[in-house]
Amino acid sequence: MAARPSWDLTALLNAADPGAPRPERHLWLVRLIEWLRHGDHSAEPADATPKPVLRLKHLLNVLERHDEPRGRIVGLLARLWAESDVAALFADLGLGTRRGLWGEVGDRLALRLLPPTPDTDDLATLSRLLFTHDDDARWLLAIDEATLARLARLFSAARDTVPALADWRAPLLQAMTWLVSAIRAAAFAPELRQRMTPALLADKPFEQLVRASEALADALRAGDATTGQHATYLRALLQHCRAAADSVHEHLEAHGVSVDIVFEVAQLQARVQRLEWLIDLALSDMPQRELQQLLVALVGVSRRRRSLRALLGEQYSLMARKVAERHAETGEHYITRNRDEYRAMLRAAAGGGAIIGGTTFAKFAILALGLAPFWAGFGAGMNYAVSFLILHLLHWTVATKQPAMTAPAMAE
Repeated sequence: MAARPSWDLTALLNAADPGAPRPERHLWLVRLIEWLRHGDHSAEPADATPKPVLRLKHLLNVLERHDEPRGRIVGLLARLWAESDVAALFADLGLGTRRGLWGEVGDRLALRLLPPTPDTDDLATLSRLLFTHDDDARWLLAIDEATLARLARLFSAARDTVPALADWRAPLLQAMTWLVSAIRAAAFAPELRQRMTPALLADKPFEQLVRASEALADALRAGDATTGQHATYLRALLQHCRAAADSVHEHLEAHGVSVDIVFEVAQLQARVQRLEWLIDLALSDMPQRELQQLLVALVGVSRRRRSLRALLGEQYSLMARKVAERHAETGEHYITRNRDEYRAMLRAAAGGGAIIGGTTFAKFAILALGLAPFWAGFGAGMNYAVSFLILHLLHWTVATKQPAMTAPAMAE
C-alpha cells in the first residue's frame, strides 16, 4: 500500500475545493484533522498546550491574513453544513440502534472491521473518520476561549452564505425531537415498561416528553421569556424518566438478570443524558464552550463504542454479581454458627458421604457387568440420579459442594 503523502499547510489549503465531489471534500477534512494531529504528543508536558491546538491557532492566523484561502474554506464548510445531516451527530453518535445487545455487538464488529465511507451525508459517520485517536478528546478540550471565538466566526461566515442555515439551533432541536422519540419507544417496549416501578410511572413522564420538548422548541424559536420554565419542566421530566429506568434494575435484582434488558436500560439512560446535554447547549449564553464540551463527550463516546470488551464487561458484570448473590443465598444453608448446627451438618455430611461411597461402588459394579455402551451409560446415569434424589429427600449434603456455595456467602 502506498504511503499517504505528507501535506504541509500551504498544499493543504490549496487543495481545498468547495466545488469538489462530496467524497473529496470529506477526505480533505480528514487530512486537515490529520495535519492538526500530526506528530508525537507523548512527550508533551501535562500542562502544555497540545500541539494540535497550536497548529489550529496557526491555521486561523493564516486564514485571517489571506482572504482567498479563507473564502474557499468558508465555502467548503458551508457545503458541509448544508449537505450533511448535522442533527445525526447530536442524536446518533455513540448510541446503539435499539437492536439488542447482540445487534450492538455486530455493529461494533462492523465498526472495527469496515472503514466508514467518506461519501456520506451523515455527520455522525463522518466524525468517525475525522476523530480516530483516543487523544482527540484531550486536545479538543484544551482549545481556549479566544480560539473558540475565532472558530465560531469562521463557522458563522459559512452559515451566513446559506440563508436557510442561519438558525444554529435548528439541528439541535431536530436532534432533541429524535431523542425524545427514541426514549419513548424504548420506555414503552414491554421488556422495560413491565419492569418499571408503577409508582414512578404514575405521572406519565414518558408520555409528557413530546409536549414538553415541543413547547421548549417553540419558545426557543420565538425567543419567548418562558423558555427557562419550559426547560426546567423538561429537565424534571427527564429526571423522572431516569428514575423509572433505574427501577428496572431493582426488578432484575429480584427476578433475574437479562443482558439484553440491561443494555436497553443503558441505552435509554444514555439518550436521556444526551438530551440533557442538548438542552444545556440550546439555552447557553456561551454556546461555543458548551458545544466544545458536547463534542468532547461525543468523541469520547464514539471511541468507546468501538470496544467490544467494554460493552460485554458492562453488560455481564451485573449478571456475574447476581450469580454470586444467588450462590450466597444458597450457601447460607452450609454455614454453621453454633454447636447444634455443627452437629446437624456433621450428620448430614456423614450421610451424604455414605451415599456417595455407595454410589461409587455401584458404578464399579455396573462397569464390571460389561454391558453395551448405551446400557452402561444408562445404568451409570440412573445410579447417580437415584443417589442424589436420596440425598435431597433425606436433607443430607455433599462436602464437595460446600466450598463453592459458602464462599459467596462468606464474602458478603
